[in-house]
Amino acid sequence: MLIDYRIELPIEERKHLDAIKELLCSIESHVKDALDSHRKIRKDWYPHEILPWGKGIDFREVPWSLDQCPLRPEVKLALETNLLTEDNLPYYHSHIERFVDNSGAWKEWNRLWTAEEAQHGEAMRDYLYLLRVTDPKQIADERKAVMEVGFDRHFRDPLELFAYTSAQELATRISHLRTGQRADEPVVLELLKRISTDENFHYVFYRNIISLCLDRDPDRVLPAIMNQLYSFEMPGAGMSNFEFRQLTIANAGIYGVKEHRELVIEPVLSFWKIADRQPTTEAGKKARDRILKLDKVLRRMEDKQERAPKKSDLPVISDTPKDN
Repeated sequence: MLIDYRIELPIEERKHLDAIKELLCSIESHVKDALDSHRKIRKDWYPHEILPWGKGIDFREVPWSLDQCPLRPEVKLALETNLLTEDNLPYYHSHIERFVDNSGAWKEWNRLWTAEEAQHGEAMRDYLYLLRVTDPKQIADERKAVMEVGFDRHFRDPLELFAYTSAQELATRISHLRTGQRADEPVVLELLKRISTDENFHYVFYRNIISLCLDRDPDRVLPAIMNQLYSFEMPGAGMSNFEFRQLTIANAGIYGVKEHRELVIEPVLSFWKIADRQPTTEAGKKARDRILKLDKVLRRMEDKQERAPKKSDLPVISDTPKDN
């Protein structure tokens, strides 16, 4: 972990960061093992072997129109949103690079992870263009806009970062996979299955890092988990029509509060054995107890989402107003 000691920090904050640095150093051999395991298990795949390049048509000869899209409107929107989410990759990389030592297993993981994630965005972009799913000019403008806005989530320390990426990687896996399953189009299903498998391996890596840290210092890790899970949101709040996207994707049964609770929060908290953790500080105990109440909070949010307008009450996706 990189700590710039030229920055004036309160004494307690400096002690906190020093303790976390020591904690991360203590598990570095396990990080190396996890990295080696990932390299052995993860299978290389190549988008050019999946995409039907023979279907390509020159946009200059045949301009794009909505009737060319092979996907239903809600699936089209979900796929576009998934791509825009992946476009925040430079910001994810820089967050991790800032928080871990620029050498050894941590550095090697971050750069390998970045390379694998970059392939996801490239593959989805190629599919959108090749199958004429979306207006190429519009999606190019939206991708640029998302990267200009950036992803600037606040992480107090590396533990908060890894708690967030544990949930975020699993959420991304679910979103990609369910988008493919609802597409009724075999090429995008195969593509998103490959991507979701990668995301699952990434989730397992970060999930295991947090588990190792919990075993050693639950008093520091539990507050980090609580802070990030209670404020969790998928990167992309800077997208155009973000609330419309969220509601449409949830109504399509791809990803909403129900999926977040059942397919992300429940499994990750179960793996971390939160209920069995025995912190010794008051802050650690409060964090554990609050984490255990998260299910009830999400159930209330789920009920609220269920009562929200359904897809049939929403405007047609293609008529969604563009931000000026």
